Amino acid sequence: MNTFQETETPTRPATLAMSGISKYYAGVAALTDVSVEIHPGEVHAILGENGAGKSTLMNIASGQTPPSSGSIAMGGQVFDSLTPTLAGSLGVAIVHQHPAVLGDMTVEENLRVALPSSVFSGQGDSDAVAQSLLTGVGLHVHLKDRVETLTLAQKHLLEIAKAFARKPTLLILDEPTAPLGREAVDLLFGRVREAVAAGTSVVYITHRLAEVRELADRVTVLRDGKVRGTANVDEITDDALLALIVGRTLESTFPAKIDLPMDAQLNFDVAGISGPGFADVSIAGRRGEIIGVAGVVGNGQSELLRALAGLESFDGTVTIGGTAYTPRELLHRAAFMPADRHREGLMMSLNVRENAAISALKKFRSTYLLSRGKELDAVTESLTELSVKAPSLDAPVGALSGGNQQKVVIARALLSDPVLLIADEPTQGVDVGARVEIYRILREASANGIPVIIASSDAKELEGLCDRVIVMSRGHLVRTLSGDEITEQAIVMAAVSSTTHTIQLAMDGKTKARSTGFRRFLQGDYAPSALLVAVIVVLGGYVLTQNPQYLGSFNIFSMLMTACGLGAIALGQTIPLLLGGIDLSVGPLAGFLVVIASFFVNDGASAATIALGLLLMIATAATVGLVNAVLIRYLKFTPIAATLTLYIALGGFAFLLRDTQGGYINTDFTKNLSTSVGPIPVVFIVLVAIALLAEYFLRKRRWGWNLRAVGSNEESARSVGVPVNRTVILGYVLTSLFVFLGAIILMTQIGIGDPAAGSSYTLTSITAVVLGGTSLLGGRGTFIGSLLGAILLTQVLNATTVLGLGSVFQYVFQGLLILIAAIVYSVARSRRRKAAA
Repeated sequence: MNTFQETETPTRPATLAMSGISKYYAGVAALTDVSVEIHPGEVHAILGENGAGKSTLMNIASGQTPPSSGSIAMGGQVFDSLTPTLAGSLGVAIVHQHPAVLGDMTVEENLRVALPSSVFSGQGDSDAVAQSLLTGVGLHVHLKDRVETLTLAQKHLLEIAKAFARKPTLLILDEPTAPLGREAVDLLFGRVREAVAAGTSVVYITHRLAEVRELADRVTVLRDGKVRGTANVDEITDDALLALIVGRTLESTFPAKIDLPMDAQLNFDVAGISGPGFADVSIAGRRGEIIGVAGVVGNGQSELLRALAGLESFDGTVTIGGTAYTPRELLHRAAFMPADRHREGLMMSLNVRENAAISALKKFRSTYLLSRGKELDAVTESLTELSVKAPSLDAPVGALSGGNQQKVVIARALLSDPVLLIADEPTQGVDVGARVEIYRILREASANGIPVIIASSDAKELEGLCDRVIVMSRGHLVRTLSGDEITEQAIVMAAVSSTTHTIQLAMDGKTKARSTGFRRFLQGDYAPSALLVAVIVVLGGYVLTQNPQYLGSFNIFSMLMTACGLGAIALGQTIPLLLGGIDLSVGPLAGFLVVIASFFVNDGASAATIALGLLLMIATAATVGLVNAVLIRYLKFTPIAATLTLYIALGGFAFLLRDTQGGYINTDFTKNLSTSVGPIPVVFIVLVAIALLAEYFLRKRRWGWNLRAVGSNEESARSVGVPVNRTVILGYVLTSLFVFLGAIILMTQIGIGDPAAGSSYTLTSITAVVLGGTSLLGGRGTFIGSLLGAILLTQVLNATTVLGLGSVFQYVFQGLLILIAAIVYSVARSRRRKAAA
């Protein structure tokens, strides 16, 4: 059987009609002449193995990927290709298999950046609207929680909430239930049925045939990038579907279980272990047995597995093959397959070979060096046995389908010769054919004497695969099943009928902690700013005890005026760092602008000449920012390479205009910029106002959300419709305009055109921004923190002078500040990531 019978043709035009769609990557066909129609008010399931082209087809439909050929018709309009913004305007919403969420931003900001303003306008309090969107999909988190602290299931629910909020005419769901528990799945299916009843068309991509039967009206099967047919769900059997999906008939999904005598020797014994999220768990297993861990999602299963992998400390004993292992020893000897393969299972910047080999490098050692031949032979053999489909060993692991990525994770685990193999949701997002192979691999590993522990939210999977199943509820082991006792009904009944109390140190406790305002503040962007304020006050208090003149009007004015020039440039430097880039040209640009000013803003110059000079400075600054952005976005320079090019060029241009100092700045101009209110320079007051205004736009307006979204995750930002190129270009132009403000202040301080002035501001501005808490990885930071960082640096320099210390101490203190800030922020972020994991 190669095709299904033709389905009944609807009387209304299709919501989505894709005709002759083909997609090629480097000459390799991902889709070939695919045509599919989605009818109004139907749930249309798309089935196929991993790599069959399902997600690629839906990425084309949602504007994430342009087709190589073919056409797309929506609402009577025909397009060659779509963009995410255009698709959204046509009523398309998509829930990605890997959530397109922005970890550095809050839950509320993720909703804001992804949804049109109309969702929140005209409906009362916007926070209440946002909370109702979350409640509608069963997501109970605080709007101010940072998304990186959410679990994978919560991120999926957030993605689903964004999709339903659009009230789409076409809703695309790509493996939406993979990490969800039964209660969340039931709620999702209810929302889908409500949407369909209201006229929404739904495309449902899944690997679970039971879900197709429960939800879908029609089904289309893809294999090897081609359509194998379309039919009504009630007119095709599961066996026929499976045969078309995998191209062959599967005799059995699960491998045969091993038949062991009851007195067989134990090779795995866990006695009374307790840790974060679970207490007093005991497990015993014999050679050849696979042990399953069941329970409602979030009841300590993942925490138990992480402890057995040595990723969490625990009390109690773990004995494998007669040898007791500590958490530290398990960390090096156990192999762990995490549920979130993208964040924890794979290194997405490395290729297939590197991901598979990285845990087994000692095996490939030849004397003191690694043997490339040994590595290639071992990795090739392992990936071949696992039937991994990849263009080559050196292909990026991100280019593989989900099932093949999971096989790479398994290959790495087996290559490390583990004493214990632990798998958390091993078949999540994996097609039926790949599942069969994964089950076989796990069974063979167990038969070879490696204890295998599996946690799964699919009770049917545990029933078919495992020889022994422990059921957990609220961190406690509530029942152990073995042999014929292991049935889907028994597993579910044990999980939902338990009356145990929650472990207070478990995930429940973490959720409570995450809901407190103080914890959110510590995890937020303003904690570094508060720390800087404390350091500034303490340092000022100490210097005052050593020199009573420290808080004199002259010293305060001098210190704040000096901080203004650095502060303005630091505000500009904040923008590219938020974007995940950097701008090394800010220092030379400031010096070059001062040199330009020295030809126009002179004593005796007319107002028109001065105005012309200022306009020329603004135009130069904007041009430099634009050139930086074009080099980065369109010519594919790295931010360092692009801005370093301008760093060198601007320094050279400055010396071409003036090879020595010259051109005194207009005295009246300097005097006007040096006015003060008491000891506080007016320029400083203006700069604080600008910083506050920039902070407002960063937190409360789409420009700021887009900026931080691009820095947090560019691909996710593009997926939710952020205009990435435009955001980056505007960001670098604004950076240079902030440098213009810094140059205005700088030229009043030095009073002369100096081609060497400004270069030092590049590193000091980066230092100020980093001290203020802006991440070098992008996505998080504050303008307020950058200004405070500039003030602290200036204060340190001033303090060394007031205390009579040499210039060496200036560099020592700056270096110590940077080192302390880097350590504090890095440790805090790593702890947040660990807690989230």
